[in-house]
Amino acid sequence: MEPFLSQIPNAGSLLLAVIALNIVLLLIIIMQSVRISRVRKSINRLMTGAGGANLEEGMHRLLDQLDQVMKQHSDQQFMINRLAQRIAAQRGNVAVIRYNAFGDVGSDLSFSIAILDDAQNGVVITSIFGREESRVYAKPVEAGSSPYSLSEEEQAVIKKAMNPPVGA
Repeated sequence: MEPFLSQIPNAGSLLLAVIALNIVLLLIIIMQSVRISRVRKSINRLMTGAGGANLEEGMHRLLDQLDQVMKQHSDQQFMINRLAQRIAAQRGNVAVIRYNAFGDVGSDLSFSIAILDDAQNGVVITSIFGREESRVYAKPVEAGSSPYSLSEEEQAVIKKAMNPPVGA
């Protein structure tokens, strides 16, 4: 090998450069080996998990919990829809009109009150006050009208209850 090295000019410095390069490469390999070891430990910890549960078992557990949450959400949505239907069926549209049924009685002591739901079903109640007697009438209301004859005041109070003022 000496005859070969003797033919290359500055063979000693070239040999030192190659040795230095090998040492640098050896250091890089050692650093990369340490990094790979750390990554491998991290992956093993992730895959085995804490308490013996691995990543796959953890994912299955989370998916099962998600299924339970989705079922609860579906049940709650069903209940909300039922409650919305019940609220719509409640008699929430109310109107009152007071009037003087007879000209000889001095005040507006007679009244009609309509209590309707969103489908305009309900009841209209009328109280007629007179000097000698008072009478109270109740008539069913279906889709905004009644099978019984309605007075002008009863028709007006039904119309008022079906069209509540904005913001009420």
